[in-house]
This record gives sequence, C-alpha cells and structure tokens, in this order.
Amino acid sequence: MKKLKIGGLKQSLELCQFDLRGPDSSEEIASKVSTLLLYQKINMEFLTYYPNRNSYHQLTFCISQDKFFTTSEILKKECSLPIGWEINSRGHVGIITIFPHQSAIKILGVIMVSWAAQSIPIYGIATSLSAISFVTDYHLIDKATEVIQDLFQLPEDHAPIKPEIRYYQSDIVKGD
Repeated sequence: MKKLKIGGLKQSLELCQFDLRGPDSSEEIASKVSTLLLYQKINMEFLTYYPNRNSYHQLTFCISQDKFFTTSEILKKECSLPIGWEINSRGHVGIITIFPHQSAIKILGVIMVSWAAQSIPIYGIATSLSAISFVTDYHLIDKATEVIQDLFQLPEDHAPIKPEIRYYQSDIVKGD
C-alpha cells in the first residue's frame, strides 16, 4: 500500500491542558482567561473552543507544564470564571503537529485509528488549512511520532522538529 504524504512533523515541549466547560459563550470566557494569563505572562500554546457542545460551551488550552500550579490557582480564585463553569485539567501532555498534503481528513482518520490500536490517547485535536495538531500524553509523544513515521511518507531527510527552548513574555517594552 502506498503511504500518504505529509509535509512534516513537529513536537511540543511538555505542556498541561485545561478544559473549561460552562453555559455561557466560550468566546467571552476565552477573552477573560486570556487576560488573566496575560497578566501573569503565561503563554497559551494551544487554544480551541467548542460552541454549544451538549448544551455547554467548552474552551480547551495548553500551557507550559511549569505554569500548571499558577494557572490552576488563577482559575480557582473566586470570580475568575463566571458561575456555572467547571475546570478539568491534566498535566504532562504534548502536542504533535503534522502538515498534511491535501489529504487531511484521511490522515486524521488513519492517525486516530492507529493511535487507538497502540493505546495512545487523544485529548484534543485542532485543524487549520495547513496543519493538524493532536494533544496526547507527553511520555507517549515519541511512540506517537514513531507510529506517524511508519504510516506516512515524510520529505526526504526529514526529522521531527523538537523544540529546545521555550519563549517567555518579557517585562521589557521597547519603544519606537
């Protein structure tokens, strides 16, 4: 069987994931949470929201694992979130992003079936015109990458992109 082509593969550093679920518009909660994290200089590396999912809205985001406790405390503070919103979180996740060549739906299905067969969980999926990102357990990220490399044809001499540094927001503001 001929392998489907993908344009590349990228892994994240270790992250944690927060799922916020509530009755109000997730667009409003996204703005509020973004502002709360901005004041603490915490970057979101993954953000999705699902409007009206089972009569609730859901906002999911991932941040650096080293900001897990701080973010948990911010979100648990009274009045941080509107009434009726619940918080679920998990630590030690990672994101694998692939860059498909025109066959995104097929690739998405193949990865979901293959990872399920290998007991690799999927905690979140985000798609764009050029990429598909999967959130999974960080300790399984290398195994998940191997499964993808076995299933798909990557460009010649391609190695998965693994970040070595993490960017943080600075207190310094540069003027014109």
